[in-house]
Amino acid sequence: MKEKRHIIGQLLDDPSFVRWVEGDLNRRQAKRWNRWVQKSEQNRKLAKEAQKRITGFSFGDPVLPDVQSEWKNIYREVASKKEARGIAQKMSNDQNRDPLSMVLKAAAVLLVGAFMGLAAYMYQEPVPEEEPVALRTVQTEYGEKRTINLSDGSTLILAPKSKITYRENWLEKPVKRINLEGEAYFSIASQGTTGQPTFVVNTEDGSASVWGTRFTMDTYGTGTRVVLEEGEVRILSEEAEATEKSATTIQPGQMIRYSKSDNTVELKEVNPRVYTSWSTNELFFDNTPLSVLTNRIERTYGVEVKAEDDELLQKKLSGSVDFRSLEGLTSAVAEVFEIQIHRSGETLIIKQ
Repeated sequence: MKEKRHIIGQLLDDPSFVRWVEGDLNRRQAKRWNRWVQKSEQNRKLAKEAQKRITGFSFGDPVLPDVQSEWKNIYREVASKKEARGIAQKMSNDQNRDPLSMVLKAAAVLLVGAFMGLAAYMYQEPVPEEEPVALRTVQTEYGEKRTINLSDGSTLILAPKSKITYRENWLEKPVKRINLEGEAYFSIASQGTTGQPTFVVNTEDGSASVWGTRFTMDTYGTGTRVVLEEGEVRILSEEAEATEKSATTIQPGQMIRYSKSDNTVELKEVNPRVYTSWSTNELFFDNTPLSVLTNRIERTYGVEVKAEDDELLQKKLSGSVDFRSLEGLTSAVAEVFEIQIHRSGETLIIKQ
């Protein structure tokens, strides 16, 4: 019993299984769970129980027809046909055969075939139909941030030049799912770490299952990066899902980067504030190179940053600067780093 509960708990915690139940996987991804269910009756029962907890209902086993009634119906149908009468007439010439017995045998063959077809139809694994779903999009432009407050107390802050998409009825679902392009900061209300996650954030590199937590996530550069500030996040990369590997759980103060293009997963310790402070209109540095700041400026304001000497980009800074406007930011950075920053059109030029 304990083992059964443990397996069901693992299924409920697996974003891929939940998406399979809800019909959100493509055909290639769904094959994994279709094969698993077909392996044994035990797997089928476990899947049904987990499905019931996810959807709130389950599919009952089919009820087989009354065998006695079917015998009578098929016998009457066969006996009424000319072919059956012809067979009976022919068999009547054979003193060693009983016509009624032969008709019943013929009916038995038809009945067995009918039952086998019925069982195959009713017990076959249902394949989720791909139905058109209304999607909604929220996006930002350069220099713009948007804050989304949910009724459960959760907050999502969308960074400049970013986009999320979600189903029209996503707030009605027990697990809220969104797709992210760009960067966002999440503060998700806690509902415990057992059962299903509260939130699942998908990118082309994989998915992040979230309980009560605070973290930032971006798809800049190669792959997807998640930095955890508080709580727990479980990462299932595209490569891990395809090879049926387990999800990777990250803890506060850790950063994970996972990439579909090269099938890599990298995990390391960081100062989360360096990566999340943008959401509070400041940029915090912890012995951070100037190159990290210039990348942030380019992504946020859509300008190009050039340095007359690349060594300037290796200068490091600890502390924080205001991040409310490009002019205020460049002025503060120039003063702190003791450098000059000039703007020419859509280009910022850094020099000593």
